[in-house]
Amino acid sequence: MQTSVDLQDPFSYSIVPIVVISIIIAASLIALLVVFLLRRKKKAPVKQKAVPAPVFRLKSKEQAQREYLEKIAVVEQKYLAGQIDVRNTHQELSAIVRMFVHDLTGINAQNFSLNELKAHNIYQISNLIEEFYAPEFAERSEKEARSSIAQAREVIVRWN
Repeated sequence: MQTSVDLQDPFSYSIVPIVVISIIIAASLIALLVVFLLRRKKKAPVKQKAVPAPVFRLKSKEQAQREYLEKIAVVEQKYLAGQIDVRNTHQELSAIVRMFVHDLTGINAQNFSLNELKAHNIYQISNLIEEFYAPEFAERSEKEARSSIAQAREVIVRWN
């Protein structure tokens, strides 16, 4: 069978373009490898300095007791004036007692669940917070706010 197109022998093509492209690819890969190794060596000797832990300044016990007893008095006044209900009273008392512990110990009690408070052996407030849970989270509660206010005061006054 005869064709109108003469096919060339594959070895008759010029090998120069193939060699040039191969050299360019090889040079690029070598350049990337060199850059990678140089950047890796530059990063290795740089050591980060240890950041010192922040110094936590605790309040004196007497100062904290005075401050938080005043906050409880404000909550009591708002409750007796009818500005807040039983639920909000317990929520505010819980926040006050938790912040009191934070100011005296540095423990982030305001972020802890009841189980975490117990795990940190802060039984003075964990028992109180446990009593506050029902009125704090329920829509209605039988817990008397005045007794809770007295309990919160007692925990702050008897803190050791």
